[in-house]
Amino acid sequence: MTTGEPIWDRPHRPAWMRLLNGVGGGLRRVGVLRPRLDPDSLLASAQRRAGLSDWGDDGFREGLRALVDAFETQGPAHTFGRIFFREYCVAALTNRLRIQDDLKRHPEILSTPIRRPLFITGLPRSGTTFLHRLMCEDPGGRPLYLWETLAPSPSPRYETRLTDPRIAQARKQIGLLNSLAPRIRAAHLFDADSPEECNNLFAHGFIAGVNGFLFDVPQYVEWMNEQSLLEPYRYLRRQLQLLSWQWPGDPWLLKAPAHIYGLDSLLAVFPDACIVQIHRDPLQVLPSLCSLASAVRGITSDRVDLRRLGAEFTEAMAQGTERAIDARATADPARFFDVTYASLLADPVETVRAVRQYFGYSYDDEFAARMRRWLAENPQHKHGVHRYTLEQFGLDSDVVNRRFSRYREWTRSLARSSSPQT
Repeated sequence: MTTGEPIWDRPHRPAWMRLLNGVGGGLRRVGVLRPRLDPDSLLASAQRRAGLSDWGDDGFREGLRALVDAFETQGPAHTFGRIFFREYCVAALTNRLRIQDDLKRHPEILSTPIRRPLFITGLPRSGTTFLHRLMCEDPGGRPLYLWETLAPSPSPRYETRLTDPRIAQARKQIGLLNSLAPRIRAAHLFDADSPEECNNLFAHGFIAGVNGFLFDVPQYVEWMNEQSLLEPYRYLRRQLQLLSWQWPGDPWLLKAPAHIYGLDSLLAVFPDACIVQIHRDPLQVLPSLCSLASAVRGITSDRVDLRRLGAEFTEAMAQGTERAIDARATADPARFFDVTYASLLADPVETVRAVRQYFGYSYDDEFAARMRRWLAENPQHKHGVHRYTLEQFGLDSDVVNRRFSRYREWTRSLARSSSPQT
């Protein structure tokens, strides 16, 4: 629950968006609400765009309904917000149709091996992107690139990985995103041909934590908390098989903070997975996360209550840490390697070496040299300083520390134990 008056953030608005929303607002006042957001309309639009109609498993429909209902429940978004949300859903549905068509026409895809994939996770804003991009300097590994998460079908080919037309399309999408929310660039650099999180792949199944980050949909988040994550991870595996069918690599190099919510399901679907969990002080994580979320949600909302956002993400992240603690209590400890944010920043190359050595992945001088070159080319704050404070989001350090007391004690116990970590 939130206490105190709202702390309003008024998002940046390009002139063309203000004009569009002004026209849409006038139509709404006379009872015309556009565009339509009912699931049947979204499904029909995706079928027309893809020229396909076989959805395969219909399990995604409940999540689609839950997301749309939650978006509408929060009140009528401005016109561009509705357009943005609709396109997000239709794009995900179109991808799902195309993926299903690929799997139906080429059933051999589901025999593609996924051996000992590496997953990086931890609280958001804890260094997961930094470590992931360093790991992806592995000359033999298989990163998941942003452009292929936005359009996984048709299966990308190794020979055209640098010239695939989807890369240019992804750059256009990123350009639009940066124009809509300029603050994002300093917090998280989206680059079409850089490694990226698994979030977009989960979005194709509509049981995806990223939806609760992008949009103000608390009703959907409550619904998601009650869902099994086994099928989303099975669908993730099928998509990875599609992506590596004609572009193999070993191992897959993956990351998403959202994995802390589903470590038990992840290991059920990828029993030989190797998981790195990064730990950082929640007092540092939360305001950084809220700052990024406020910029993203400002795309579809005219104003964002930063106090409510702070309370929401405090609870959501605390729940995530507790799910991870519970899952790891019954999992094989050999599947995990723990990293502190401080040790990662102090010696990132040594951190990668220690992780690779522990899990038995290859490591050589070429890999180390590639990482050092990447570090030289990508200094911290290269794209601007991301500034934030607890107070911006109505957060109190004592309240946050109490809510994360179990996580803090658990991380202290890890430090005292013989668990592998840096």
